[in-house]
Amino acid sequence: MNWVRTLELVEQHFHSAQKVAPSGVAAVTLTSGGGAWNLGDFSADIIAADAEPLEFDLHWVSISAPDANAQYEIVFYYGATDIEACRVSFARTNVFTSSILQHIQTAILPAGSRIRAKMMDSAGGSACKVKVHYHSYH
Repeated sequence: MNWVRTLELVEQHFHSAQKVAPSGVAAVTLTSGGGAWNLGDFSADIIAADAEPLEFDLHWVSISAPDANAQYEIVFYYGATDIEACRVSFARTNVFTSSILQHIQTAILPAGSRIRAKMMDSAGGSACKVKVHYHSYH
C-alpha cells in the first residue's frame, strides 16, 4: 500500500472544496417507473461526461419537489456504461416546502465520469428533482 498517497487522499477527502452539480441551472428531474418499485428511465446527466477532469466522489444529494406521498429510492450511476455507484432512500408524508439533503457515499470515481440516476417509489410514476454535492481529488 502506498501510505503517502493514502494520506493525501484522506487529507483531500476532508478538506477539498465542495462542488454542486448541476451548478447554476435547475435541478435534474427524476421520474419513477409505472407501478410500485419499478425504476424509471435514466435522468438527464447530473454531471456530464468529461465535465469533472479529476477523480471525485459523491457525498450528498439535495432532493426537492417529490410529487407524491410515497417511499422513494434513487440509484446513481457513473461512467459511459452506467455502473451503479450508490443508492439513497427517503419518504414524503406531506408536502415538501424545502429541499432535503440526504447523505450518499461512493467510491472514488474516475475522472470524466458521467453521473445520472434512476428512481423508483412505492406508488409508481412519481417525480422529484435532484442536485449532487461532491468533491474532487488532485
